[in-house]
Amino acid sequence: METLLGDTRIATLVTSWGREPVKEAIREHLDALRSGGAAFSLDELAASVTFALGRSMRTTLTRVINATGVLIHTNLGRSPVSAEAWSGASELVSGYSNLEFDLATGARGKRHLHVSDLASRLFGCEAALLVNNNAAAVLLVLSAIAAGKEVIVSRSELVEIGGAFRVPDIIQQGGAKLREVGTTNRTRAADFEAAIGRRTGAILSVHQSNFQIIGFTEEPELVELARVAKAKKVPLVIDEGSGRVADLARYGFRRQPTVRELLAMGADIVTCSTDKLIGASQGGLILGRRELLERCAAHPLMRAIRPGKETFAIVGDALAAFLAGHHEEKIPIYRLLAASIDSLRERARRIADATGARVVACQSALGGGTTPAETIPSVAIAPAGDASRIQRALLGRPTPIASRVSEDRLLLDLRSVPPEADGEILAALTDLAGRN
Repeated sequence: METLLGDTRIATLVTSWGREPVKEAIREHLDALRSGGAAFSLDELAASVTFALGRSMRTTLTRVINATGVLIHTNLGRSPVSAEAWSGASELVSGYSNLEFDLATGARGKRHLHVSDLASRLFGCEAALLVNNNAAAVLLVLSAIAAGKEVIVSRSELVEIGGAFRVPDIIQQGGAKLREVGTTNRTRAADFEAAIGRRTGAILSVHQSNFQIIGFTEEPELVELARVAKAKKVPLVIDEGSGRVADLARYGFRRQPTVRELLAMGADIVTCSTDKLIGASQGGLILGRRELLERCAAHPLMRAIRPGKETFAIVGDALAAFLAGHHEEKIPIYRLLAASIDSLRERARRIADATGARVVACQSALGGGTTPAETIPSVAIAPAGDASRIQRALLGRPTPIASRVSEDRLLLDLRSVPPEADGEILAALTDLAGRN
């Protein structure tokens, strides 16, 4: 072993990876030779150890080019964060910061204050808390204000979203009891009013996210629910989910209330994700009445679900961009949404002309449960050949390219691809054409 470790090629690996991991990789290679009866080669040993260490000593997380046409793609990390935002955050995370330090007094401070003022100004609420995701936000709210009591929810909103997140389970974990009202397709404000009693802890309204109910339907307006909640002195909690700050109608989607509008219409608390329509890193915002949020902040669960300094930096940067009206310039998903069909077609034509692919019209989705069943026009590149084979080849590249297959045709939808990645798509399709 010492002789092998002393070889120049192996010694270089020891410098890079450490002595013990290299020794373990050598042992595994030698064991494989013994069991297979193969001859020993120092060159093969160095190559085998290099491969094994590269596979086991690095994270499997890697950058992916999203050409699926789904902008907020949960499997691909939801909304991308701008390089500018990360550059600014790096100054905070690479050294020390006043994360929990009051610069005015020199005493310990509270980390949630770093986004509370920004969020209060942006959403028009009394107070705000930041936790590590929206599921945690809902769990904390119910634990703090409704534990041991009933939470009233319409049957049409007892949803399950990605990752087996089920509203009834969250209510139970929060120590509350689910009280269902209405029917799957029709629920009225009177149903909530009739269900409220001494044991009621909250009314919970949940965005239906990844599905729609159509046909013979009815649901109460938020102002009606707010009126009932106020009259009965019961908190109205809205799990808005997506973090709708801006009106998406200008991009071609159906208009829905923004978070600010939900609060203005009478919601006591609104929760939402920060890595969907807010376009920041993973987090969950709790927005609303100061007295209720103080109860959330004082709850023991708060420490378990609080985010780190990097989340405060990135979310704060995104909120500031919305306040300044600069979200289309600074937040990537809004740059992608704002891209014109003409600009997408011109980008697609340049790539297609160089690779022999076709330019086709298609539809893109916003994703993330934000606008279920809605799409907007887009443009895609359709290379010739077997769609499944091309898809596998693109995923196998050093920088994988995720695509979609529609009607046995592979599509690279440019709505979800930033222009700076066009060169990588061109190179990938050129390589594929050269192999055929």
